[in-house]
Amino acid sequence: MTRGAGLAVAGFVLAAALGGCAIGGPTGQDRADELANQLENSGLGVRSAKAIFQSSFSGDLSVTVVLSPDVVQPGYTVTAETLGPVLGIVSRSAEEMNVGGVVFYAEDEQGIDVSMVRATEDLGIAEALDGSALLLTPERLETLSRK
Repeated sequence: MTRGAGLAVAGFVLAAALGGCAIGGPTGQDRADELANQLENSGLGVRSAKAIFQSSFSGDLSVTVVLSPDVVQPGYTVTAETLGPVLGIVSRSAEEMNVGGVVFYAEDEQGIDVSMVRATEDLGIAEALDGSALLLTPERLETLSRK
């Protein structure tokens, strides 16, 4: 193999790795789609889910869940008993994907933001809440994946 061809192959492999996909394997978005399917089929009150893999150096993930009416509490809130297991699935999947972080949103069927304030307080991650978004760093993901 010539030096130029070797460099070209090495460059392709590096680009594929940084792009979040393995050669011949699932892409970051394929894995995000699988996460959405897992959430929808979890039996945890997730009516639908959308996960978007952000193709960047850090490879962040954005996850939005639509909660079924039976798990949305009065005042458009969600409990830690509902949110904890959902975040556990998200966290374990995000760790497997080796993402840089997750931005998580919860809505009701009409698209109204569901408050995660009380649930995040009960889960001990209230500092991760930024408005209606829950910002999960790799450290928080590791902690939540064990729950």
